[in-house]
Amino acid sequence: MANSRKTMSELARLAKVNVSTVSRALNDSPLVKPETKAEIMRIAQEIGYSVNVAARNLRKQSSETIALVIPIKPDSGETISDPFFLEMVGAVSMAASRRGYDLLLSTPEDETAIAERRLLQTGRADGLIIIGQAGREDRLQAISEMENRIVVWGGLQKEAPYTLIGSDNIGGGEKATAHLLGLGRRRILFIGDTSLPEIALRYEGYQKAHADKGVEVDPNLNLKIGFGFQVKDVFPKLTSLIKSGLSLDGIFGASDALSIAAMDALRQNGLGVPNDVSVVGYDNINQASMSQPSLTTVNQNIAEGGELLVSSLIDKLE
Repeated sequence: MANSRKTMSELARLAKVNVSTVSRALNDSPLVKPETKAEIMRIAQEIGYSVNVAARNLRKQSSETIALVIPIKPDSGETISDPFFLEMVGAVSMAASRRGYDLLLSTPEDETAIAERRLLQTGRADGLIIIGQAGREDRLQAISEMENRIVVWGGLQKEAPYTLIGSDNIGGGEKATAHLLGLGRRRILFIGDTSLPEIALRYEGYQKAHADKGVEVDPNLNLKIGFGFQVKDVFPKLTSLIKSGLSLDGIFGASDALSIAAMDALRQNGLGVPNDVSVVGYDNINQASMSQPSLTTVNQNIAEGGELLVSSLIDKLE
């Protein structure tokens, strides 16, 4: 819809078409020939014509907005500045823009209110992309009846009542560990919280790689880091392990951020990377290539993940 009917009529007169053709062209209808559409858009730009987006969306019963929900547990120490979150925001934003959707970022902290449901019921967003399942099984179950408007990034769960998209966490964990075992490392420390679905699957891959090589897994070589990916806990906990005399020659961190923090702890405790301890991460964030030395990592292909999340959600909405 135009700012005024007169404005649309003026645009139609200048383009030498009727008002309905202008309306279809502005809504990118396939019923309008590409050359006609291009000419209408050129004239619209020339005369400063603009579309009343709110009115158009009301008519279409669509906000043309996707909400990206990144849950931040209040006592976890996590923030939106986590490199993985930032790169995922960028990937989803670019994919949404290519499909003509705006992006609304939501970081709900209140565990007692279902912010996700409110975003959909108020019409602020047509659909939701939720990053992560950790500790949120009840909340996701509570909005499962809206499954046709929700896509979740996370680890595979056979009984999940919603669409899940994510990397092959078992395969990634297996590849990372097999790389370390191939370097001759036999005392490989796993860093991550295996109570989280994605991390548990990566640890399963870690165990599988050991079994394939006939190497027994030492249960002491498992460093749990708080809830999720609390990088601040890596230095004191790893330092404590090293000072306790625990022998290790390799580290598989369940995220790049954890692995980079581990490399710093190793160096400050007199251990060289990779001469004394080889380290592998998971995610392939930009920071991985800038660490010293650069971090070997499993590539989740965050850009492709963002594209899949958006395209899957829009396919549902359509």
